[in-house]
Amino acid sequence: MMDKYAKGVSWNFFSGIIITGLLALQFARWFVLPHFMDIYYHLLTAQGFIQAGGYSGWDFWQYAPVGRPHIYPPFFHLALAGLMQAGLSPVILAKLCEALIPVILLAVLWKFIKDNYSQQLAFFVVLLFFSSVSFYLSLLSHIPASLAFIFGILSLSQLFKKRLLRSAILLSLVFYTHIGISLFFALTFLIYGLLNKELRKRAIGVLITALILALPIIIKELSVFKFIRTFGFSLHEKYLCQIKILESILALIGLFQALKKGREYRLFAAIFLASLIFIIYPYRFLSAEGYFPVILLGAFCLSNLYQKINRRYFIPVIAVFIFLVSPTFSMYKEVRETKVDYRIKFFDTTFLNLLLARSGIFWFPQEYISAANMVEANSAPQDITYCTLNFLGLTISSIAGRPSANALLPEIKKAEDFNPFASSKIIVFTRIDDAQAVEAAVKRLNLVKVGENKFFLVYKNTACQARAGVVKASVPFGAIICIAALFLFIFWQAARLEGFLDKFIKNI
Repeated sequence: MMDKYAKGVSWNFFSGIIITGLLALQFARWFVLPHFMDIYYHLLTAQGFIQAGGYSGWDFWQYAPVGRPHIYPPFFHLALAGLMQAGLSPVILAKLCEALIPVILLAVLWKFIKDNYSQQLAFFVVLLFFSSVSFYLSLLSHIPASLAFIFGILSLSQLFKKRLLRSAILLSLVFYTHIGISLFFALTFLIYGLLNKELRKRAIGVLITALILALPIIIKELSVFKFIRTFGFSLHEKYLCQIKILESILALIGLFQALKKGREYRLFAAIFLASLIFIIYPYRFLSAEGYFPVILLGAFCLSNLYQKINRRYFIPVIAVFIFLVSPTFSMYKEVRETKVDYRIKFFDTTFLNLLLARSGIFWFPQEYISAANMVEANSAPQDITYCTLNFLGLTISSIAGRPSANALLPEIKKAEDFNPFASSKIIVFTRIDDAQAVEAAVKRLNLVKVGENKFFLVYKNTACQARAGVVKASVPFGAIICIAALFLFIFWQAARLEGFLDKFIKNI
């Protein structure tokens, strides 16, 4: 049996079992997906693109009727818009994205490590992928970030294969998918080039080419920078950090080992250094996207440790610990509280979270869909909806296909102040709202109740004349299809075009 491990025969088999298990557990939770609210922002944005006839640089579907600049990279929303126009319902799309994209990311990461390092290291990467509940939940919550990770890893894979043009195209797609992850991978390529002399020109050449390809979206983002009013330090999250104790220790050891070993292993150190870009979002740096290098470096340490110990019991002991026991150190504070609490929680693993369905459920189809049906039945397509609980406002609006006076991404300012009650044809109160405040608003605005369910009270503001104005697309769908076809053609013919890029890189 040890011979099989040594030859790498069984590593792929066990990695495949874990990946397949994650996929099965994801689909076992189909009826409680979508798990997070962020997906409704993306669905509503896709609907806005459909109304605009393509990519719109103005977000008229949130903070309606005043709107705000649309800064989010468009790749994911354009993909959603295409699938919605093909007939897929928003709810099914939300479920599919949360079920599939984290598993695809794991499979792509496993293949990259297996092909470029070893099957053994790839197995430990897959194993540690299950260690942090916070990281796993971030993959579900931040779907475009997860998708950008996939493009970034594929870009690194093409760099290792010396397919530089394809690497640059894939890296440029990261810029068109997520702002933070694009900065992360740009720094990864730059730092890795500085740490690895053999690949320096190639890595930096790919980065420069990708930046040129991504210039349109970079210019757009910089042009509306004045509308950004806050960064991650100002966002209020319950958990200040959730640190995996053992995994973080292993990662620290792995970082020193990676710097000492061959140049190709310095990629892991480059990824760690690049992850410091997330520090403006402390929770995400320590517990979400910033946990990615912890997985790689921790797995590298475990792989080295296994080679030294070379004992049959090592794998099952580590697997049981990571799947079941792995403790988490948490710093958190309750809503409206200033006191910070600390605790160490055992049995806090992704596997147990999925198996026992520990995470809170946010998808209540009967209440959400019935509320959306009330909204749709009592409003026209450009009539505005507002909910007193912000994130549920986007949920209901995206299902009903109506613009919203609510908004996610509070970092981006609205164009001007406005009264969401007076501007909305439909106002949705929640059962947890103060009853006296609801009654006062109903009397002040002469609202008419059109329905209710276990969660919501839905009212119509018959006096409201405000409507969301559709802003025509700055890049219509026809042009987007042509650009996508050109990208695909260049990617397909990349081998013939590599010579031009090679000459460019040699002259850097």
